[in-house]
Amino acid sequence: MPKQVRNQTAIALYRSSIALQFGAGSIQTTQQVAGQIIDFFLSSPFDSAKTEIEKKLLRDLTVRATEAGQLEFEFGAIAITAWLQVVLQHCSSQGLEWQSNAAPNQTLSKNPEIFFCQYSYARCAALLRLVDSQVLISQEAIWLRDGKLLLQQERSLTAQIVTTLDTWEEAPVLKAAIALSQAFQAFYQHCQIVKYSTVDCEIAQCRLALVMITHWLLKQLLEQGLGVLAPETL
Repeated sequence: MPKQVRNQTAIALYRSSIALQFGAGSIQTTQQVAGQIIDFFLSSPFDSAKTEIEKKLLRDLTVRATEAGQLEFEFGAIAITAWLQVVLQHCSSQGLEWQSNAAPNQTLSKNPEIFFCQYSYARCAALLRLVDSQVLISQEAIWLRDGKLLLQQERSLTAQIVTTLDTWEEAPVLKAAIALSQAFQAFYQHCQIVKYSTVDCEIAQCRLALVMITHWLLKQLLEQGLGVLAPETL
């Protein structure tokens, strides 16, 4: 199973050791095995059963081998844009249900780590209440400018959203909530979000969409994952 790799340039980069496993005991070098896997992967036709989003992701996927013989899979700007839009639609339609019967405790937590996550959620809610109807996220939201997000904090929050969803069923809930909250707070401190007179409308759409996704994910992590209140205000 490929694992996400975090770095300063890639938002959605994954690495797999499958070539090393297949190459163990083989007369071929690991690089040769990796090359054969890449050739097979890239030459395989699109399965007609794949959804449109799967096809979009595969069309903008780069596969390469590292010097150590690992395989790297990197999704580009077009793939990330398509994926983010699907996530936003899921959030808006109450998708991605967390299977839990936990009832949230209707008080703020005295645990400082949980309270930090509750504070981050309330900050998201406050920002969304300030949204001008003319810049609400639409089905045609613009996510990337010239193939990349403008600021590192935007990229970091997007990457953390990817990580949160990738590890949805396996990561400790509090750890996931803290990591997402930290990425959001750095994004909030460095990115102008609601003063649209000083921000290009397309950039504002992108940033508001990131807030909306973060807001929804934190709600699930707090209420369903931790069984605590996700406060709309503090």
